[in-house]
Amino acid sequence: MEKTHFKTVKHLKNLTEGHILYIFENLEKYIKNVVDFVMCGLEQNQYSLIIENDRINLMLKKHLAPMLSKDQLNKVMIINNYDFYYVKGDFQCNSIFEYLPKLIEGYSEEGFSVLSWAHVEWGDEAEVHKKLSNSEKEACIIVNDKKLLSVCAYDSDRVNEALKGSLINHHNFLLNDQEKSMSEANQKRIQQLLDRRAIREEYYKTLAKKWH
Repeated sequence: MEKTHFKTVKHLKNLTEGHILYIFENLEKYIKNVVDFVMCGLEQNQYSLIIENDRINLMLKKHLAPMLSKDQLNKVMIINNYDFYYVKGDFQCNSIFEYLPKLIEGYSEEGFSVLSWAHVEWGDEAEVHKKLSNSEKEACIIVNDKKLLSVCAYDSDRVNEALKGSLINHHNFLLNDQEKSMSEANQKRIQQLLDRRAIREEYYKTLAKKWH
């Protein structure tokens, strides 16, 4: 099911639910956004599940340790993204709900509110873009159904135009943290992708009316 709206945001404050796409370029800004994400969650007494590589995990822990109490740190769960995506041998986007009972004692969906941030990385698999598209589509349905706040972060160097278009189709927010406005070419390309998406959504709505 395609999302019926898409919005570009400069930050994640005031967002309580949504499937957020973040294609980042600057590591320093990236770290700041993850830290802000965790702090916003703690303010709402929420757990944060961070799926990240070991190098950035160390940076995050260095930033968070002086800022948080022991109890707060216990609500920030950081796991290696390779372990998460390659647990079954090849690239697969697993549900965070498979992991939470292992990380939170006494976990239940009703009793705990959890935010998720996943840095999506992969090897040189030939079919990985198709797998990414399918997994993001499934994730979008879960995020909607359970009213979660979930960020999917991608290094801009690894996202080509075809993949970007597919990812935009399966998220309802785009986090843009660049101080300068996007280039005219970039803005035009994203607008083209959104226009195509809007046309598809209108087409599906028309079909739905005919069948009712």
